[in-house]
Amino acid sequence: MSGNNEKKSFWEMFSITDRTSCEKAIRNGGIAAMISAGITSVFAGIGFFTSSSNKDLAYLLDPWMAVDVLFIVILGIFIFRKSRVAATIMVLYFSVSKAIIWYDMGKARGLAMSLIFFLFYFTAMRGTYIWHKSYKDTIHESVA
Repeated sequence: MSGNNEKKSFWEMFSITDRTSCEKAIRNGGIAAMISAGITSVFAGIGFFTSSSNKDLAYLLDPWMAVDVLFIVILGIFIFRKSRVAATIMVLYFSVSKAIIWYDMGKARGLAMSLIFFLFYFTAMRGTYIWHKSYKDTIHESVA
């Protein structure tokens, strides 16, 4: 029986054991950023055309969230480019923005999804540091 048929656990997505898993962790963090930007852009876009009497929904339908979208997209692009700074800023930005949203709303909504996004961002951050420490120079050695 080949090893490819083994079922992997959910937590293995966040494990960095070699160059391939390091690259995958960074890519997954970039993808998570783009998904987050997409979700946020939907709410910001709707906010340009409508408002809500529901306090929590009105908070999310703020057109100024388009600034967040732009910032997240820029960070995501640099995460794809293996930037340690961008990955670290993404973890900090995501954590602080979630804390502010939860404080303003009075409760932690979407906690499970937030934890999953945090894990992707944190693993991408770890991956960028590991990449620059262990694998970045191997590209130049293999080309030469």
